[in-house]
Amino acid sequence: MLRRERFHFPDEAVSVLLDVIEKYGELVSASPTEDILPDIKDVPFYEVVMEKQKDDAYLVTGNIKHFPKKPFIVTPRELIDILSK
Repeated sequence: MLRRERFHFPDEAVSVLLDVIEKYGELVSASPTEDILPDIKDVPFYEVVMEKQKDDAYLVTGNIKHFPKKPFIVTPRELIDILSK
């Protein structure tokens, strides 16, 4: 997804980011959710954030309308505002 033409990310930047995620990321076994989302491709991301709520996790998305209205589902701008406090 990061290599989509509309994002204009250089291939090298995407590769570096993916390497960092592999090195420092956390493997999560999420439980299925009963919530119905408009786009089935979003379900794994929603299930992970639901699983990690005890860790104050956020789901950051540019498609906020694809998810239930919850305080931990935010836009990139909202997350920047949260982190700036």
